[in-house]
Amino acid sequence: MKASVYAAIVTVIIIVAAAGVYWWTTSSYGEKNTKIVKEGEEISVRYYGYIYYGGERRVFDTNIRSVAEDNQTYPKTLTFQWPNSFHPLNFTVGDGTMIKGFDLGVRGMKEGETKTIIVPPDLGYVFSWKQVKNYSLEEEVPQVENLTLEEFQKRTGEQNPGDNTVYRDKRYGWSVLVLAVNPSEDRVTILNNPSEGESYTPYKNVSDFKVYVESIKNGIIHLRYVIEKLPILLPDGGIIDKVWDGHFRINYNKEVAGKTLYFVVTVISIKSSE
Repeated sequence: MKASVYAAIVTVIIIVAAAGVYWWTTSSYGEKNTKIVKEGEEISVRYYGYIYYGGERRVFDTNIRSVAEDNQTYPKTLTFQWPNSFHPLNFTVGDGTMIKGFDLGVRGMKEGETKTIIVPPDLGYVFSWKQVKNYSLEEEVPQVENLTLEEFQKRTGEQNPGDNTVYRDKRYGWSVLVLAVNPSEDRVTILNNPSEGESYTPYKNVSDFKVYVESIKNGIIHLRYVIEKLPILLPDGGIIDKVWDGHFRINYNKEVAGKTLYFVVTVISIKSSE
């Protein structure tokens, strides 16, 4: 039997300079009568996508059950969500359903082929600097503050504060005492009541982000934010993903936005448009 009738095992590195999409394949498929993915064709694929955090690969999406279930081999991103189903992904190439880098990357693939597609940020998910907020690692807070009712609600979650009541401040994690409430002037006067030398956890389920009270002098609380590891997912959807020169940032973009994406894709079937 001629060698051409055997399944070929191929490892190829391909660079498409114009598109900016890179990929390599490690697949087995027959050489005769093999369908090729082209624009306008409906295809069915299995895949998982991952990004890198500090050199560690983290999966952010998949329709493969074994990948979703295996957190040791395939650690997940902070915002990974369990898929609604593990059915193959079906879409028409070129119809705009998929991000551009994914759509370009599957073109030319053969039925049964597996490819790792590398999608640069400009062909993936859009990053907006408007969704990023920068903060200093050090802050000064007055012991006595005057807040609007809306500000007080954001800080404590309480809509109807009462005089001489104590609440937990969600921004800093310490207790606050309500000194006076003046609804007609839309004002709540509070006493921030932390202890010097103590650490507080603003978010109850986020242990790696703390507020350390360095000193309390002349009615001013001097605090320092302590970030023990990156990245950190906050309850409001923001991600602390960078610390530099006495500052840190909270990123409200999608976790995958602005990052190089890696997709391991297997084409299950190709339905020709011809």
